[in-house]
Amino acid sequence: MKHPKAKCVLMLLVAGLTTGALVPKPLTPPLGLEEYLEADDWFQAGLAMNGEGRFREAAEAFAKSISIDPKNPLSWLNLGTAEALLGDYPRAIHHLKNSIRLDPKQALGYANLAEVCFREQRFQEAIEAYTVLLTLWPNNPNALYKRGLAYLSLNQAGKAQAEYLSLKIVDPALADKLLQVINRGITP
Repeated sequence: MKHPKAKCVLMLLVAGLTTGALVPKPLTPPLGLEEYLEADDWFQAGLAMNGEGRFREAAEAFAKSISIDPKNPLSWLNLGTAEALLGDYPRAIHHLKNSIRLDPKQALGYANLAEVCFREQRFQEAIEAYTVLLTLWPNNPNALYKRGLAYLSLNQAGKAQAEYLSLKIVDPALADKLLQVINRGITP
C-alpha cells in the first residue's frame, strides 16, 4: 500500500507535537528529579548557569558533577573558575590544582590557576603555573606579561626584564606596558 509522502510527513509532525518529541528539553532539571541526573547533566547545567553569570549556582552544579564523577578534570576546572569569579580564591586554587593533577596537559587549568594565584599575591605559585603554561602554550603573551609582573613583585627585576625581551618578540605593545612598570620600579 502506497502513501503519499506529504501525508507521512504530516503524520510524523502531528505525532511529534502530540507526544512532545519536538518540544525542547529544559537545561535545568525539574525539582525532585535531581537524583536521577548524571555527572554530565550537572556539568552541562553548570556551563549554562556560568554562561548566564549565575556563578554560585554553577559552582553547585559542578560540585554535584564531581560528587558523581570525581575524576573529571573539566568539572574541577569549572568549579575552580566559578569560585574564582565569586572571589573565593583559596577554594578556587584548591580545585584548580585538582583539575591539573587529573590532567597535567590542560593549559586552561594552568592559566586559571596562575591568574588566581597572582590575584592572591602568591607570586611564586603564579610563576610556577605560568611556567608550565608556557611549556604547553609557548609564547602566550598574557603568561609572559604576568610572569614578568610576578617576578617584579618578588624583587627579581632581572627576570622581569628577561620576560620583557621574550614578550617584545610576541606582543610589542604588551611588552611596552611591562617595560613601563619595570622602569617605574613599581610592583603591581
